[in-house]
Amino acid sequence: MTRIQTASAAAVLLAGLGLGGCAATGLTPEAYEITKAECQATVTHLANTEPEFASLKDGSVAWAVFPGEFSGISWFLGGAGSDGLVFDKSGDVMGYSRHARINLGVGSFGQYADFVIFFPDQASLDAFKQGGWSVGGEMGAAILGLGASGQQSMTEDRTFVSDPRSGGGLGAYFTFDNFSYNNINDALTN
Repeated sequence: MTRIQTASAAAVLLAGLGLGGCAATGLTPEAYEITKAECQATVTHLANTEPEFASLKDGSVAWAVFPGEFSGISWFLGGAGSDGLVFDKSGDVMGYSRHARINLGVGSFGQYADFVIFFPDQASLDAFKQGGWSVGGEMGAAILGLGASGQQSMTEDRTFVSDPRSGGGLGAYFTFDNFSYNNINDALTN
């Protein structure tokens, strides 16, 4: 790797470490309504297209929905980020979350996707609310906007269901995810 590539990779990693402090605050009422509508559309779509969605939802104490996130990798380094809402078992919004990710692996892959994280028990939800970094992995392949990807958390008890809207390329990489959380009332007032 050249010095420029090494310096660039180090700068991105350092910037990513700083993302751990990105609090889930400052949600305007207008942005909340737009995000809520996008989350509801994502849940409706996945419920109609993913066979396991209903059973995962029914078996979870809560779920977080992140509509419209771009994630990718170019050669060895990539990233992702988005905002989403956390819903309780009854389907009411309980929180606001921000997601930041660093991808390290190989490939040239990008996708624009919606995803939902299911929390099977209160302990997994509480760990998510605490924030911090988790480690996982993802593989993806796409051509002309058609493709598939799969991701798995290696350090947290969470199940991901995603629906790529578009994408291209091929990649396999480790994911370093940071989720911040705030209850919805605090997120709207800050």
